[in-house]
Amino acid sequence: MSNIALSQKAQKLMRLCDLSGFDRVDDLLLAMVLKDTSCPAICTTEGCDHTADMEPDQDQGFCEVCGGNTLLSVLVLADLI
Repeated sequence: MSNIALSQKAQKLMRLCDLSGFDRVDDLLLAMVLKDTSCPAICTTEGCDHTADMEPDQDQGFCEVCGGNTLLSVLVLADLI
């Protein structure tokens, strides 16, 4: 078995997938593309996995846990917006 190092972006996408109840990132992204109101966002600060519902194009949302403008929507994180 080989060890594969995931980028921080991939780790955050997988964490959002788990928290949203999806088995695959593709399924989460498809569900969010079809939805036009809000989508999950996650803090990009290392060690902080705070999530919130944000606008689909959010790229600087406020994190209530660490205090930074570090929340990215899943669509921005996946480079779809």
